Amino acid sequence: MAFANYNDWVTFTQEGRTPAVRAPILDSWKRSRQSGLSPHMYPIKKTCPVIAPSDEFSGQINNLLNFLLKLVDNTTRLGIIVCGNAGEIIDIPTTEPTIAELLDSLGLRKGVILSEESAGTNAVSLAMMHKGAIICYGAEHYLHKLHSLGGVAVPVYDIDGAPKGFIALYCVLPEMNVKILKSLLVLLIYFFDQQTRLQRSKALHDQLKQQITCIFKDDQKAMLMVTPDGYLRQINPAAIKLLEITEKQRDEKSPDSLAAFTPPIREIARCAIPCRDIALEIRLSRKRLQIMCERLPLFSDRDEFLGSLLVFHEQTVKHSSKEIPKARFNFADILGNSPLLKHAKELALKAAETSVNVFLHGPSGTGKEMFAHSIHNASDRKEYPFVAINCAAIPREIAESEFFGYAPGAFTGARKDGNIGRLEAADKGTIFLDEIGDMPIELQAKLLRLLESRTITRIGDSRERPINIRIIAASNRNIPDLVETGKFREDLYYRLNVISVSLPPLSDCREDIPVLAESFIRHFNEIMGKKVPGIKDEIMEHFKSYSWPGNIRELKNAIEFAVMLNSGADAIAWKDLPGKLRADLLYREISAPPGDPFGQERREIQNSEKALYEKAVVLSHNNLSKAAKYLKISRSTLYRKLKIFEIPY
Repeated sequence: MAFANYNDWVTFTQEGRTPAVRAPILDSWKRSRQSGLSPHMYPIKKTCPVIAPSDEFSGQINNLLNFLLKLVDNTTRLGIIVCGNAGEIIDIPTTEPTIAELLDSLGLRKGVILSEESAGTNAVSLAMMHKGAIICYGAEHYLHKLHSLGGVAVPVYDIDGAPKGFIALYCVLPEMNVKILKSLLVLLIYFFDQQTRLQRSKALHDQLKQQITCIFKDDQKAMLMVTPDGYLRQINPAAIKLLEITEKQRDEKSPDSLAAFTPPIREIARCAIPCRDIALEIRLSRKRLQIMCERLPLFSDRDEFLGSLLVFHEQTVKHSSKEIPKARFNFADILGNSPLLKHAKELALKAAETSVNVFLHGPSGTGKEMFAHSIHNASDRKEYPFVAINCAAIPREIAESEFFGYAPGAFTGARKDGNIGRLEAADKGTIFLDEIGDMPIELQAKLLRLLESRTITRIGDSRERPINIRIIAASNRNIPDLVETGKFREDLYYRLNVISVSLPPLSDCREDIPVLAESFIRHFNEIMGKKVPGIKDEIMEHFKSYSWPGNIRELKNAIEFAVMLNSGADAIAWKDLPGKLRADLLYREISAPPGDPFGQERREIQNSEKALYEKAVVLSHNNLSKAAKYLKISRSTLYRKLKIFEIPY
């Protein structure tokens, strides 16, 4: 809805009728009238003694002002007003004299209270009511004297999430787009919040540096110092001995070229969160080492993430031998009782009782790999291999040899005894193809042939080898759309999509958030040796109303970060949360989890659509090409709709 105009204001204040304006504005107008305020009142009468802000708060405001001046043109007339928790103006730190004079002429001075009871509808009073960034434009101000201004205000919180006051930006209309003003203020507040967090994190970083200095002197432990990209900066003698590094290898910059690490060193090094117990496997030429790795992040004096110190503990030697890869999770590990998640678990459990192929659909971070592990472990294949492949992570040029293996001497650089492919390694078990939408189209044809013939042929070999595997595929991409554009084979999709399981986003399972968060806290307490008891109730309420675009993975990462920052014995507080999440939660209004206001209408439309497809199938006598022509859609779209509505054909 557009901003209210002068006619709307007149309709309400003089004619006593209700205009069609934004709900926050109309509600505030009504409260202002009920409090007995005159819309023509001038000046604002309620004032209070000015209490000077703390030196810390003043310093942060000055940083905000300096940051703002870099973003706007020197000629822009922009006023800043800083208010306390009661809406009282405690500072107007603007450097532009004409806007300062204008604000003063309108009665906006130090000591004036901008609460709704005192000044009616304005940006500060709206931010006080709704606890988020909000605009008040021109005639939306209840007081006529303020109609020449466009304003936006937002609450400010300290490191512990306690309110410190409000900051408002004002411009003279129509000199500046007030929507740009709102974006600018939100950017400023993120900057403000970042400054408060950096002050706290600097002390933590200093402690880590002292800890690292002590540890690196210990030559009994193998240590690598690596950059955030996983490149080697320093290696101590104990690590040289452990990894059996030769003189020729000492100039190598990549740890992964010295030995085969699982997970790769690059994955471990890119995270700036300390972690004590990372399970690491190191494969050398004649043996395999099981290592517990400790990660200590390194920071500069300006708090730039420089990389990590990796310290190796508790090594166990295992000589090379074949080991069956196992699935790690069961359905009992999938926490939550929301209806959508329970339905997905029930369907996946039924799929596990068969040997048909399964397709897991869902946004990134919803737990598709955990479902794949659970299906395998609940099936009669659980004693056989479970092999997981991320199709998006394998370079295109080596993808075929990774999937299908190769014969001895198949190409330059091939091992003399050949190599078994990952598909063949899963014989009698389950192969999990994650991000299958990124599989090269030429490999899709070979995978389809495998499904049809139940045989596999290595590169450079003519012999067909029988293979018995069950495929669980997953993707966060819309595969039918890829089929439409020719990027995914339609026949392969329908061979894989025998049973389709849709995993819901976390925003549709909000009631599961507390149990998930508690489970993650227990998990990271154990890893980091802490005793964090839980999360403050206020933060949990924000958690339950947040959209979680990264789904369960985002929640898990947030809890990991919070447990790491926490002292170890206190409930997770605002100061422990990751910066962007903290700002997103604090600087917006808490609202109840949104329902679906069109649920009934949506169901009626779906029922009508289902009836339409059923009729087309009947009229065409199950000739789907003809049915698609009746409906004026492609055959792949028709197949997809029949699957969605479970219409037999």
